[in-house]
Amino acid sequence: MKFKIFLIFVLGFSIENSFAQDKMRERPDPIDWTKKLDLTEDQFKQFMSVQESYREQIIALRENASGDRRGMMDAFQTLGDKRDKQVKSILNKKQYKKFTKELKAQQKERRKQMNGRQKGQGRRGSRQGRNN
Repeated sequence: MKFKIFLIFVLGFSIENSFAQDKMRERPDPIDWTKKLDLTEDQFKQFMSVQESYREQIIALRENASGDRRGMMDAFQTLGDKRDKQVKSILNKKQYKKFTKELKAQQKERRKQMNGRQKGQGRRGSRQGRNN
């Protein structure tokens, strides 16, 4: 009996661990802004300060979500605009153009992933062959 309980425990742990690994694999690699934008050391420090502040504000907004989706979207947009303005003051025109291009590419990729999930193609792939 003890062996069966132990076996169930090990099996459950293995399954849970495999799900955690799937979640980790899905995260995109962090962008190396220094290389991508050819930042100077001073620009990098300022840029990362702005990015960290933005990230903290986004997290705070999500934690204090009131359920008002429209209000949340407006708040995210306001934060994004504020961040873009700060970043624009740090970067030159060429760097800022690359920055906005990269943000748009990220947005496009997130939309693509969300559309896939809505169509049944989430983490586990498509649901072809199932009786829906």
